Amino acid sequence: MAIASIQSAILLSFLVLFLGPYLQTAKLCSCSDDHKVGKCHSIERLALLDFKKGVEDPSNKLSSWRLDNEDCCKWHGVGCNNVTGYVEELDLNATRDTAQATRLSGGISPALAQLKHLKYLDLSFNAFRNIQDQFIDSVKELRYLDLSRNYFEGRIPQQLGNLSHLHHLDLSNNGFSIQELQFLSHLTSLEYLGLRGSDLSKTGESLQYINRLHSLSELHLSGCQLSSFPLTTNFTTTLSVLDLTWNEIQGPIPKAIEHMTSLKTLLLGFNNLTGPIPDVFANFTSLERLDLEYNHLEGPIPLSFGAFCKLKELYLSRNNISGEIAEFVNGISLCRPNSLLETLQLGHTKLTGNLPYSIGNLKSLRILYLSENSMNGAIPKSLGQLSELEELDLSFNAWDGELTEDHFAKLSNLIDLFIGFDEKPPKPLFFNLSSNWVCPFTKLSSLDLSNCQLGPLFPSWLRNLNRLGIIVLENIGISDKIPNWFPKIYPSLQVLDLSNNQISGKLPLELRNGLKSTMILSLRGNLFSGTIPLNINETMPNLVFLSLSNNLIEGSIPSSICNLKLLTGVSLSSNNLSGELPEECWKDLESLEVIDLSNNHLSGKVPISIWSAPQLSLLSLSKNSFSGNLPPNLKTLGPLRVIDLGENSFSGNLPMWMGKRLPQLEILRLRSNSFSGFIHEHHCLLHSLQILDLAHNGLSGTIPHCFVNFSGMATVHPTDPFLISSMGISNHEFGDQMNVWITKGIELEYNGTLAFLKCIDLSHNAFSGEIPTEITWLLGLSILNLSMNRLTGRIPEKIGSMQRLEVLDLSRNQLSGSIPLSISTLNSLNHLNLSNNNLSGRIPSGNQLQTLPDPSIYAGNPGLCGAPLKDCATHPDIHGLDHEEDKEGWLPFFISMSIGFVVGFWSVCGSLLLNKSWRYAFFRFIDDMTIIPVCVVVKARSFRLGRNHNAQHA
Repeated sequence: MAIASIQSAILLSFLVLFLGPYLQTAKLCSCSDDHKVGKCHSIERLALLDFKKGVEDPSNKLSSWRLDNEDCCKWHGVGCNNVTGYVEELDLNATRDTAQATRLSGGISPALAQLKHLKYLDLSFNAFRNIQDQFIDSVKELRYLDLSRNYFEGRIPQQLGNLSHLHHLDLSNNGFSIQELQFLSHLTSLEYLGLRGSDLSKTGESLQYINRLHSLSELHLSGCQLSSFPLTTNFTTTLSVLDLTWNEIQGPIPKAIEHMTSLKTLLLGFNNLTGPIPDVFANFTSLERLDLEYNHLEGPIPLSFGAFCKLKELYLSRNNISGEIAEFVNGISLCRPNSLLETLQLGHTKLTGNLPYSIGNLKSLRILYLSENSMNGAIPKSLGQLSELEELDLSFNAWDGELTEDHFAKLSNLIDLFIGFDEKPPKPLFFNLSSNWVCPFTKLSSLDLSNCQLGPLFPSWLRNLNRLGIIVLENIGISDKIPNWFPKIYPSLQVLDLSNNQISGKLPLELRNGLKSTMILSLRGNLFSGTIPLNINETMPNLVFLSLSNNLIEGSIPSSICNLKLLTGVSLSSNNLSGELPEECWKDLESLEVIDLSNNHLSGKVPISIWSAPQLSLLSLSKNSFSGNLPPNLKTLGPLRVIDLGENSFSGNLPMWMGKRLPQLEILRLRSNSFSGFIHEHHCLLHSLQILDLAHNGLSGTIPHCFVNFSGMATVHPTDPFLISSMGISNHEFGDQMNVWITKGIELEYNGTLAFLKCIDLSHNAFSGEIPTEITWLLGLSILNLSMNRLTGRIPEKIGSMQRLEVLDLSRNQLSGSIPLSISTLNSLNHLNLSNNNLSGRIPSGNQLQTLPDPSIYAGNPGLCGAPLKDCATHPDIHGLDHEEDKEGWLPFFISMSIGFVVGFWSVCGSLLLNKSWRYAFFRFIDDMTIIPVCVVVKARSFRLGRNHNAQHA
């Protein structure tokens, strides 16, 4: 018996010695129901059920949490110690892709304080709103705490500082108010700290507590509104990941980074860093990911980067990086056994030079972005050897030469291919591909070859790319018909842009039936004919933008276009469309922002509903045959910024709502109609107006002084490019119309930068009265055309203050007086016309006027002389004219002097006559005054005598 006891004791000791460590670190039971072996304690089960009561669970994620399901260790998200049965893990995180409506929400019940053995808590990607201090105080065994991406608010619980065993803390993307970080001073075991999206701008010196976390391996402070680098040069740690993206850190890359040579990931993108990239990175031999994009860094890529053989990702886009990339690519391509570089993003910088042949040695490369640089030369054929390449963007550079089948030989994994140009270069990049070539990149999803040369035949190799979702082949030289197989083989096609080619034929049936998924369709600038499909809402139900402009399309606009509920822009300009617009349907297009139907043969009245589209920003109906009055009243009106109704047959008065209810209007173009009446003061409420064109109408009355309220013309800030260039997805024809202004009876091309165009054109009307002086306060004005009216009076003297003025046309009025001298200070003036008025006197000379020698710009003013007209010395009436102008100029002075003398004389003398005491005081003052001149004379004489006496004795 004793022997048996001894044997049992020895066996027990053996088990404790060898199995003890395993028992102490017994593995948590899995959160999957198939692996639960423990049985939880009732007090913890009740605590979890109490927690569930305060949680909204729209997706029934906690359906297994029931009272009749006694073993809470088998509940979803709960992990227990296999031996003790205590809950040690609570993992209720949602994934980034989980729909917001299905996430858990509510508060964290204080009952969870009963989970005293909890070591792992993950509630990330949910919608929880508060957390109790009592709970934090009770879970002192926590090693892992992730509360990121919730809706927690208020101060960060300082009790977090009591969790001394914590290794992982993530409080990112909440609404915490953080003014100090002292709680970090106690978390000496912390290896991971995440505070992304937290406002740390008010933490001040408490940021220093981060420097004391000497066990820290990962620090994530992106989007924390930091204005300076938070770490000091004394920060000694084995930090491997540092994320400071999306802050406001200014100045050069800080020297404190120099000591962080253990970094594997350094993310400093989206800040305000300046200066060159320093050489300190030469010692970062473990660096795998470096992000410096979206800063203001300059200079070349450091030579040391070519030795980063462990580097996998490099982001330098959107900087002022200059020089060539050849040395970097050559250096990193020598890494053995192979370069590990997977991502190289150098887009939108100032890089020049060629793409080196050694690019083909970067066998691991998956993403290559070199767009929007000034790189040139031929694209090397070695690019075709990058078999892992998925995304290739070489667009907007100055490449030349040709691309052959060798350039794409092994690019079987390619998903995105962008080699387009913003405009056709003198020597476009030529695709030299055989007609029977079978391209290897059958996984391709996005393709943009804009302004390359692929024509004249439609590229047949596109037939093998049935996964394409984006096709942009603008201006590639196609003069062919769309083949029968295109585009019905693309079930997922979302963007199709074939604009500015010479594709002909009727709008094909295949286009009508093969674009169910298409959101953007642009066929502008081709030779398409036929009609718009009557059932366009059925054949292309997901259309967001439609551009068929500059084609030969005829017929009427079908009412079914108003059933495209997602439509934001429609451009049908410059076709042969006719008939009237569909009635009472436009207001239902809740997303519609752009309507351009200009330059067609449309007629009838404009439907009131078109003004009521709730998001309408641009309406262009110019160059049609629309007629009738504009509606005098509108119940609803979209947020219009551009109205162009020019070159139609509209009549009636300008409606009041055009001023009262369009405060954001920037362009108003009503030229060449039959509008009549006055410009009312209400129209001066268009504070944002930058272009006002009312030329060629029947408007009368005076030019309002309240034009000074057009504050959009008083500044030199550029017009939104949306309004004058893109107007949607691509170059919009409305921007081209703004190039032409009528002046001097002929078309004048405006060659300035359209973004800075500020214009008033009231020519060819019946305006009378004087030019208001206030118009010279519109300092941003580029064009002022008041010609062919009945204006009288003088040219405003302060016309010279309008230093941005490039075009000034006041011809064919009844203006009189001299030309203001200040007009010669208009240094931007390149077109002037003052002809056919009653101006007189000498023409100012010097400065910009010297560049305008055409005498016709002053013709029809018999009283004018001086270059470029005849010399004033030979002018028979010039002296008389000058004398008359002198008298005219002095007359107001003499009148005011006379009035002032009479008022002053009787104010003084009348008071003396009526007031006896004042009269005595006045005479005493006169007696005293007679002494003063005598004293002055005596003193002066004595002074001169003294000087002479001193001179004689000198």
